[in-house]
Amino acid sequence: MNEELTREVLEALGSCMNACGDDCKARGVCLPGHSYVRRKLATALLEERAKPKVWGGAPEWATNGRVYWTNGFDKEMYSKLYTRELPKTRTRQIAENIVHGINGETHGETKDIEYVEGVLKRYAEELKGEA
Repeated sequence: MNEELTREVLEALGSCMNACGDDCKARGVCLPGHSYVRRKLATALLEERAKPKVWGGAPEWATNGRVYWTNGFDKEMYSKLYTRELPKTRTRQIAENIVHGINGETHGETKDIEYVEGVLKRYAEELKGEA
């Protein structure tokens, strides 16, 4: 199933009564039968999507975020620190694959990976200059 579960599709699934017409937004995702379970799951997923997310609105470079709660009168009463790993750039992925292909599985040998990554970036810049 390659269809994306958009809000529109989830709302259609949430109100589905097994009578999909030509204009049904859930067409292709909806399967006959089990409409009660499907409605419950779609509604639960919509509610979950509506909740605020820790990383919502954070800069893309941020790796740490703190959420804190107060009662409105006192300073921070409770907080939790969240950490995320930034996605690797395509250049970094290629460099890791090259180094792992040459050296086998590496453990903490970032120097080689950084070198190959630098070479790839320089090559990409040269290609842009030629175009």
